[in-house]
Amino acid sequence: MKSKKILCLSALSLINTNVSANFILPEISRDGKTLNTSVIAVSQEKRNFAAAKYEYLSVESDTTPAVEIKQSSPGIFGGFSTNSLSGQLNMEIPTYDMEGAKNHATNFSFLGGYQVNKKLTLGLGYTKSELDISTDESVIAAGGSLKVNDKVLGGSVEYVENKTSATKGGFFVLSAGFGQQDAKNSVEAGVQLMTEGSDDLTTGKRFTLFSSMTKVVNGIEIDGSFTYEFGNYLKDEGNSLDGNNYNALYFEFDAEFLVGSNFYITPGINYSAENAPGVSSDTSDVRIKTDFGYRTKRLDATIGASYIFVGEENDIDYDGLGWSLNVGYLF
Repeated sequence: MKSKKILCLSALSLINTNVSANFILPEISRDGKTLNTSVIAVSQEKRNFAAAKYEYLSVESDTTPAVEIKQSSPGIFGGFSTNSLSGQLNMEIPTYDMEGAKNHATNFSFLGGYQVNKKLTLGLGYTKSELDISTDESVIAAGGSLKVNDKVLGGSVEYVENKTSATKGGFFVLSAGFGQQDAKNSVEAGVQLMTEGSDDLTTGKRFTLFSSMTKVVNGIEIDGSFTYEFGNYLKDEGNSLDGNNYNALYFEFDAEFLVGSNFYITPGINYSAENAPGVSSDTSDVRIKTDFGYRTKRLDATIGASYIFVGEENDIDYDGLGWSLNVGYLF
């Protein structure tokens, strides 16, 4: 039962209504408070903002009697930049309630950058995630970017360490990519290599292909991202009784439509799927969302509603509704 509980909470922990996208290039989203996801992007950043959010999600299983899982997640985040320095802070404290049994998590990250000159940037970052009943994970990242004409080349190295009460180990993630960007268009693509786990960590070697784009056309902003990961589920195939192939797919798309000069609506869809050896190890989730926002020169506030479906092959499915509130001030 405990392993099933961890699997459910792990799937739900991926459902985050706070938007984050670019990896190689800095964000150009019109809301001004969309988070970057790497030290590569943050090292090029030129934004100053502070924001707070609250997210709530409730899903039920299709069993009789139904099992209900609730997730609430308050958080604060923001970014700053000077002529040569930049940084991004994000902190969340989600709570997972499964039939009255509550588990808490703490997610913290700080990504910083230094602009050496107009062409070269360097970045460092630290991320820490703790979940009561599951693993504690910490990530140390270093990277940077090089601008060549109108193209940006970026790369980073991350060390990820996982701990439980019984195991401890880590792996490296090497990333490289390129992109091109102006005030209204941004496109990037890249690859990642995840090494085998060390010590007690049994994860295998994996590769990832990723891409994302933002395009602003008159009153419409279109955002999309795609990630595909594949490789070995375990570092030692002999430990698996059901093959050793692993793959995961993530896709996100939304479009922001201005309504008058201050209001906007953003419908979108998120899809992710993970396929791993073993019974009930294939998990997918779909989230259909709509955000309603109000924006001035300095203030950007968004309230959103979403429907989520979490499915596991040959096992229990969950579905439910969520809402979110996101308020940012741009300096």
